[in-house]
Amino acid sequence: MLQDTLNNVSAAREKLQSRVQPQVDQASAELKKVLSDLGVEVTGETRLQELVTQLRERNPSLRSFTRNLDVATYDLRKKLWWNANMMSAYVADQAGQRYEAEVKPKLQHYRQTAESRARTLFEQIRELAPASQRAESE
Repeated sequence: MLQDTLNNVSAAREKLQSRVQPQVDQASAELKKVLSDLGVEVTGETRLQELVTQLRERNPSLRSFTRNLDVATYDLRKKLWWNANMMSAYVADQAGQRYEAEVKPKLQHYRQTAESRARTLFEQIRELAPASQRAESE
C-alpha cells in the first residue's frame, strides 16, 4: 500500500515536471535574452550580485535603464499580449461550445416543462372559473 502510494506520487511528480519543465525552460531563455539585451553577459554560474553590477555598468542612469528595458522586453510583451488574446478567445469559444452542448438543452427542457405546467394550470383555472360562476348564480 505504501509502495503504491509512493509510486503514484512519483508518477504524478514526473507528469507535472514533464508539463512544467518546457515552460520553465522557455521562461529562462526569455530572461536570458532580456538580460543580454540589457547588456548583461549571462553564463551558467553567474551570481545575482554580478548581474546587478553589470546592469549598473551598462545602464548608468534610470532613463537609460528604462529605455533599454523597454526595448529589451518589447518582443516579449507583444508575445504575451498575443498569447493572452488567443487564450481568451479559446476560452470564450470553449465556453460557447459547452453552453450549446450542455446548458442550452437543459434550459430549453426546463422552459418547455414550465410552459406545459403553466398551460395545464391555466386550463384548470379556466375549467374551475365557469363552475364557480354557475355556483354563484344558483
